[in-house]
Amino acid sequence: MGSTRQIYSTGSTPEFLQSIIQHDSFSTTLIVCSTRDQFLTRLLATTHPTRGEVAGHHPIYDKTIGLLSRSTRVRVLFCPTLENLRACLSVVGSQRVHPQDKKEIHGQIEARPLLAVLDSLSLHAPTTEFSAQGLSRTFAALAETSFKADMNLVLCECQDSTSPEVSPWNAQVPMLNSTVRVSEETALFRRTVPVKRVAERWFEFIEKDYAAAGIMDDAQEPIHKLPKSRP
Repeated sequence: MGSTRQIYSTGSTPEFLQSIIQHDSFSTTLIVCSTRDQFLTRLLATTHPTRGEVAGHHPIYDKTIGLLSRSTRVRVLFCPTLENLRACLSVVGSQRVHPQDKKEIHGQIEARPLLAVLDSLSLHAPTTEFSAQGLSRTFAALAETSFKADMNLVLCECQDSTSPEVSPWNAQVPMLNSTVRVSEETALFRRTVPVKRVAERWFEFIEKDYAAAGIMDDAQEPIHKLPKSRP
């Protein structure tokens, strides 16, 4: 069976991270498109901690970050810019896992490695590349990386806790980067397209049912700090 390229179109950051932890691949590379501090701040904000609660002892650290940081098969990389992300992909794409390195469990070969990318759209939003042209460049690089490394690929853009009803995949973007000079009479100058339509050239959209998958069950794990890995 060939590798898959999917986008989880729903879910919060904790839900997505739990699905990564419980994925059956023997090796996972998780790319978080932000700095480590920004990621932890946003992750904690999604839980809406009550007054007087100690942030460092919120259940999210027990159920998600503790498991993630202690996992021997999940590597976490932080990419706060598009340049960081593309440099990271060039490295990941050169690290193909050979079939003989895969392990056999209960008579079955473990699933191929997983490349998971969190919040890639957020890197484009404040740049001139928040367009069909810029997004296509990134999506193509992601698809090429997963192909070269023989990895399954999954993307998730976690929705803002203040407006969970708004999907970032429905945002309208121009066809070309804002740095491209075109005539006002050119149709491409005025035309916009949904981000989802751009992404569908490379990815299959999945409405993941996190509750049915049972990934939000409590986990009694100690608190650990997230690793500081960077590309």
